[in-house]
Amino acid sequence: MNEDKETRLRAQLTRSTGPARVRPLMELSQILTDRYWRIGPGLATALPVLDGAIDCLAEAYDLFEAADPLRAQLAAQLGWLLSARHVAHGSPDTDRKKAIRLLEEAVAAVGLPPVTAVIGRFALGQLYLSKLVRDLGTQGVAGLLTGAAPDPDAVAEAEKAVDCFRQVIAGEHLAAELTEATNVMLELAEAVRDLLLRTARPGAAPFDLAPLMRLMTTIQEMQQRMSSGVLTGFSMPSLFDLSTTATTDPLDRPVTVVTVPDPTEDATLRTPRPAAAPPDLTALRRAVCERVAGGGEPYAALAAMLRPGAPIPPAGLVDDLVGLATSVAHTAGAAATTSDRVTLAVALYLRGTDGADDGWDDADDTRSAAAHLLAAADALPAEPSGVVPLAVELAGLLGGPVRDSVHARFAPVAEALRAVRVDALAWPRPDDTLLLCAETGRFDLVPAGRALPNRVVVVGAGPLPDDDAVVFSLVASARQAAGLAARLPLRVTESPVLVADPRGDRGAAEVERLRRLYPRAVVLGRIGSRADGAGTPDEVLAHLGASMLHLDCDIDAGGSLALAGPAELAPTAIAGRASHAGPEGGLAVLPPAGPGSRPLADALLTSGFTAVVDWARPLPRPIAALMLTLLHTELVRGGLRPAAAVRAVGRRLRDPSRIASAQLPPALAGRTGLDLADPTYRTAMVLRGL
Repeated sequence: MNEDKETRLRAQLTRSTGPARVRPLMELSQILTDRYWRIGPGLATALPVLDGAIDCLAEAYDLFEAADPLRAQLAAQLGWLLSARHVAHGSPDTDRKKAIRLLEEAVAAVGLPPVTAVIGRFALGQLYLSKLVRDLGTQGVAGLLTGAAPDPDAVAEAEKAVDCFRQVIAGEHLAAELTEATNVMLELAEAVRDLLLRTARPGAAPFDLAPLMRLMTTIQEMQQRMSSGVLTGFSMPSLFDLSTTATTDPLDRPVTVVTVPDPTEDATLRTPRPAAAPPDLTALRRAVCERVAGGGEPYAALAAMLRPGAPIPPAGLVDDLVGLATSVAHTAGAAATTSDRVTLAVALYLRGTDGADDGWDDADDTRSAAAHLLAAADALPAEPSGVVPLAVELAGLLGGPVRDSVHARFAPVAEALRAVRVDALAWPRPDDTLLLCAETGRFDLVPAGRALPNRVVVVGAGPLPDDDAVVFSLVASARQAAGLAARLPLRVTESPVLVADPRGDRGAAEVERLRRLYPRAVVLGRIGSRADGAGTPDEVLAHLGASMLHLDCDIDAGGSLALAGPAELAPTAIAGRASHAGPEGGLAVLPPAGPGSRPLADALLTSGFTAVVDWARPLPRPIAALMLTLLHTELVRGGLRPAAAVRAVGRRLRDPSRIASAQLPPALAGRTGLDLADPTYRTAMVLRGL
């Protein structure tokens, strides 16, 4: 029914001019306002509806004379909607200023209905407060901590906010929810005011912890109450019967009737309003990916939008992205991830630099982008995903202190890698690679096809480039690379341990071959009387300090080792030995066991090893046995470091004539038609760590 009425009203507006437009504008605004509240404040899909309601009321407001009593009610409604757009959707500060002017006009008017006045003052207090809290959350607190005098206008707005909330509380017959919400807002306003006044007092110490701690406590309490639904569900009441009021003589217009509940009514008979369901954070994050990349990898799509000369994004994409990313960040709160913050920063930057005359404050958007990026900066070195290149690119575009601050987070990483002769840390992407140069500590974007330095550590899970001119290894994050670089690598021959066939289903041929390279090795497994132990979980845990731990046993999909007993040793038990790790670390070598090797490799690195030989894919056992023989030969007789030894194995497979016949397992000896140079084989062995 509303849809038919909306169509009729829009058609009527196309034929109307001047005061004749007032009635259809007001009726259409009411329909759109009701729809906005049904969709949900703060949702990106609701914003166009709110924009339409505001446009209708703004035009109707301009058609009323200043002395018309209905103008104050229109000012209250329009100010409330502008407040909603600013607070719930992050619209420019021009909305906040316009809403303040309209609401101040409304609450000062004589004869304004009590409910309208109460909600108008509540909104006015929120608007005074919103900018103060935002400023304190960016650069304001930093200035106050150094003893800088607060802005006098800020102190005045804090006082106004306190006054608004006190007037709301002083009103009669307030609903319990509005009373509770106003009390929380008053506490926050008083905390902000006290913080500003304390720093403005002559002779005060540059930094006083008490008001700041009170502010933080109040904000936390407000967030907790908001999460339970206390501060949701308020909207400006319908101010007039739109079917008659707009064309009725002012003296004949109806007044608002407020029905007050009987205060003696038994409170136990009242049914409390159910708390609003919290937004689904997973669904919101999925919506961001869908909007920007069709459900695929969002970082590459966002990076493409940032590049100079990139095509203009489709209409509405950037605004939708800002709305969705803002919803994610607000819903997550303190649990917002680095990816959440960087995505929001990129979206705000794109809106602030699109050059469109869309009413948004471009400078405010770029400042907000910088603030969100800096909020994520400390966590970037620990970030395992592709968000790091995106953040570094955005920092470069923002320039100046923002760029320097982001780069400074990676300076300790570059210094640590330089000490162990690593040339660069790399974050590969389909079209280019971001390099952190260990020598200079600077970032460089290398196009695909350009030569890389000799020794590169790659952040991520691979796959690695098929380039045996470079010594590669993998790490989970820049922070992990720096931590591994701080460990002193042990010589593999110092205290080697061979875990060989602990369940008696593999045979002893391979371990005998390794024993010739490691005559001092401790051997755990079912290989006869020459074993030093059966290979139980406790025995393996006791030897995690080995200079070289060779594991020849099955690994399940979760990364657990199949050991003697029979019993399993889970990655969590291995990682739990991290507290026993010393300043030195050895090398672990895994069998080609499939996807379960990744969590096992991570656990071994956590427990104290500096590197783990892993596999990008499962291989036939004879091929893997050959590659492991070549690996250990390069480690022991060639004296190579693990990453260089892995590269040497690939080079030998590329040129099988360099493989001695004595190194071939019996299953491969004399075999023809086997292409050892196949990339499936020679790129399968990888090194995780340093």
